[in-house]
Amino acid sequence: MSDNTTQSLVKIYPCDEELRARLRAIRESGELSNAKICKGARVNESILSQYLNDAGNVYPGDVPKHEALLRAWLERREIESLAGIPTIATPVSEQIASAARMIRRCGIMGKGLGKAGIGKTRGATLLQSSDESSVMVAVSRETGTREAIRSTLFKKFGIRGPRKRIGNRARLMYSELTKRLRGSDVLLIFDQAHKLTSPAIDFLVELWNETHSPQLWLGTRDLLDKLERDEQWASRLAFTFELTVAVDKEVNEVRDLVQHQIRSRLPELNGEMSRLTNLCEKLALTGSFRRVEMRLTTMLYLSQSPRNKGKSWTDLFEMSGEFLTENDMED
Repeated sequence: MSDNTTQSLVKIYPCDEELRARLRAIRESGELSNAKICKGARVNESILSQYLNDAGNVYPGDVPKHEALLRAWLERREIESLAGIPTIATPVSEQIASAARMIRRCGIMGKGLGKAGIGKTRGATLLQSSDESSVMVAVSRETGTREAIRSTLFKKFGIRGPRKRIGNRARLMYSELTKRLRGSDVLLIFDQAHKLTSPAIDFLVELWNETHSPQLWLGTRDLLDKLERDEQWASRLAFTFELTVAVDKEVNEVRDLVQHQIRSRLPELNGEMSRLTNLCEKLALTGSFRRVEMRLTTMLYLSQSPRNKGKSWTDLFEMSGEFLTENDMED
């Protein structure tokens, strides 16, 4: 029986053919595998395979339900891909750089505390990109464990274990890490440090005890609460600096960054810069620049829809707030 005859016997179910074509194009380009698409969209891999079958959608279940998940994932992915705007120096990044100089000069551990979204990650990235002798580790709930942090540092420093899986392999690799850090001024930067687990904090304190290599931890005040549980942790990270952004009627420390973000996305504003800047600054009064950046990115995404043709940028900015709330994406 020919392939064409076999395919003609397969029952094809109705679906959003445009969505299906987009997903097949992503997969066939080699950009993402079925497994990665499923992980991002939270769809069962068997269902996706049936949905993307060469013959057509052969999945007989609740197609609209799974298409909604896939469509939402694509929208999130497109928004994130539009967010790659280069950073510029800000008051927060300057505070981080100043603290880093002191921490490195003294060879100590130190922590920087600030509200979520005020630009800690942006400042850390800027510092690391301008300082070849610094190593930045982005911490998450998944990568904040002792094993994950240790493995990340091994990779950052190009440390490989013996070919044979001997019992003390990790100890030998750790010994090589301490050897490279001891007596150096390599600055270890841990962004989102409040997501470190207790064993991971123990590991990093032990690493400093053995090397005295400077460490800069950036996080929210949750980090302070976590460190106060252990006297040794608190004493090692006693040096603390507060990260703040002043935005009020007399002082505005976000305007340059706001306008940089706007101009990077919209070379032609048709006279809307003043009003759009004002809307962004009002949002920045909450102390979270991340919300400003996400709203601008979402605004640009919404402008691509034919149904929004003719709407002003300020209208789209206002719409972006509703869009993010509906899709639970602002947190």
